Amino acid sequence: MDRLSSVLSAFRPKATSISAFHFSRQNERLALSADSSYWLYLISGELSLTTHGESRTRLKEGDGVWLATGQDLSVSLIQRLHCETKLLICEFDFATKALNPLLDLEWQWVKVEKGDEIALQLLPLKSILLTESLQPRCGSQVVIERLAEAYLVQMLRLFIQNKKIELGLLAGLSDVRLARAIVAIHEQPQQAWQVASLAEKAGMSRSVFSGLFKSTMGMSPMAYLTSWRMRLAAQRIKNGDRNLAILSDELGYQSEAAFRRTFKKVIGMTPGDIGRQSRL
Repeated sequence: MDRLSSVLSAFRPKATSISAFHFSRQNERLALSADSSYWLYLISGELSLTTHGESRTRLKEGDGVWLATGQDLSVSLIQRLHCETKLLICEFDFATKALNPLLDLEWQWVKVEKGDEIALQLLPLKSILLTESLQPRCGSQVVIERLAEAYLVQMLRLFIQNKKIELGLLAGLSDVRLARAIVAIHEQPQQAWQVASLAEKAGMSRSVFSGLFKSTMGMSPMAYLTSWRMRLAAQRIKNGDRNLAILSDELGYQSEAAFRRTFKKVIGMTPGDIGRQSRL
């Protein structure tokens, strides 16, 4: 399995909303859900987006920004004569923030400027997506959602290829050595992986591997292994898998009790809590 598919096969993105917003007032608020990921593309005009933490991104026509997870944003218009400000907002559900490792870094914004290499490679898909979004036709809703999902996957692929992200899972997958170890975890979470065996997968010494993994991923290799296992478990429980004895064995735990303790520590709730939530 390739680097990106090893994540998306477990946490497949689903486009839940694609809308074009018109901004007319100088200062407006844009509330984006923390449990979703977003692609914002400025169709026309010029504006700046600011978080409560005062992080600011300025977008010109043709620029876009990917938000790993939604936030409350302040939108400030940069007025130009006879120019409307229109923003395309694509919302994606990957599973909740607590489950999806792509959403770990809530501050993570990745800006794609109109003329850079990533934007140029995304241009064919973007043109079709905009046409369908702004000129709806028969069946457009289904077409738009599938196009947005393909656009996101292509964009994340280009982020990896161009080493666009410096910290977190996508940064780890951007390093071909770390990627070999990460994909091994994703493909065989039940394996009794140790730092030494993962370092061997990466083709690195144990000490160099551990240091690079932690500085890139923000956690140790063993912590990531545990986190990935528990997130897979939570996803399966949400999808109706209730046999914890089998589930814990399939994820490499020798006892159901150990699995339950680890699950509560990592996810913050019991397997039963997750199951009850999914039935609501």
